[in-house]
Amino acid sequence: MSRRRGRRSKFQEKLARDRINILLTLINSNRSESNINPQKCITFVKLIGKRYNQRLDKLQKLRFCRNCNSKYDGSNSRFRISKKGWRIVTCLICSERYRFRI
Repeated sequence: MSRRRGRRSKFQEKLARDRINILLTLINSNRSESNINPQKCITFVKLIGKRYNQRLDKLQKLRFCRNCNSKYDGSNSRFRISKKGWRIVTCLICSERYRFRI
C-alpha cells in the first residue's frame, strides 16, 4: 500500500499543537504528587513537533535545554545578560551554553 503524500490535515496539526501545549503545562505545573518526568515530556514534545512539523515558539524554546532535554530551574541553569545585549543561558547539567538576542 502506498503512503499518502501531501500535507497533513488542519485537524491533525491542531491536535499536535494542543498536545504540545498540554505537555508543556504539565511540565510547568508544580504539583509534587505527579510522577511526571520532565525530560520524558520534553522528548515527547520534540517528537510531536518533528512528526507534525510544528515549531515551538520562542518562549517555549527557552524553557528547556536543547542538548540534554532538562527543564531550566534555578538549580540547574544560569541566566546571564551580557553588556552587548545577549541573554546567555548555561545548563549546569551538560554545561551547554545558548545565546539569545534581547
